[in-house]
Amino acid sequence: MNILKFDTQENRRKYGGSYFIELQFCRLPSGTKIKQILEGYDHWKDDSLYVYDDQQGDFYLKYKDVIGFGIHPNMSEGYFDTWGVTYYEPNQIGDIKERLKEHKPEEYEILLEWLEEAENYNGFYVFGV
Repeated sequence: MNILKFDTQENRRKYGGSYFIELQFCRLPSGTKIKQILEGYDHWKDDSLYVYDDQQGDFYLKYKDVIGFGIHPNMSEGYFDTWGVTYYEPNQIGDIKERLKEHKPEEYEILLEWLEEAENYNGFYVFGV
């Protein structure tokens, strides 16, 4: 499994177009209502992490319990949706980091380092393919 980071979106497109799960920082200000957060995003940021489509099942199985429940656009809570949008609040990041350190799934160091930076934002999203 590869958790990828691209220095440009052109490199991402060359690698695999738009067939990725994307983990992206939420750049909306703290205090923004959840409903607005789940409508106010753009895809394809250079500082996002990516998992290519053919590895989404593997990523889901290895990371769903570690990342845990987030919020979906219909305001339900559940594991990240590999075909939709899931938002994780800033106060969840510490627990996710602890579970990463405990379970150490494949390539967890990449996500752990990225989550360190996510603490500077208003949580993060997981965008499905």
